Amino acid sequence: MNHPPQFNAALTLDPSGKVCVVVATGKLDMVAADEFEPLLEGQFRTGTRHFVFDLGGLEYIGSLGLQAFLRLANRVRGAGAVVLCDVAPPVRRLLELTKVTQVLKLYPSRADAIDAVRSL
Repeated sequence: MNHPPQFNAALTLDPSGKVCVVVATGKLDMVAADEFEPLLEGQFRTGTRHFVFDLGGLEYIGSLGLQAFLRLANRVRGAGAVVLCDVAPPVRRLLELTKVTQVLKLYPSRADAIDAVRSL
């Protein structure tokens, strides 16, 4: 029996302690978004203002997942950044169609994204 992949988000701080790297895999649907957003909010409350989302393993993102990214970007505006990297083609297409790419910058690799965020 083939089950759809579960959503997983692994949060780590880069060595500088200033950038939270979130590696997201699976499907960020409505149910997963309900668990994902409080995780991000908790990290925000600890003082983190720079977020890099590695979406290379993300197969699907729904509207609530998109909203979670945009809400976080709103929260850190002026004091930090939210960027995306290594975005899989189907997810990239959705981000482009919904114009999320006009708000959140996309980088080809995690290293590029971290370097860009550190320079802010």
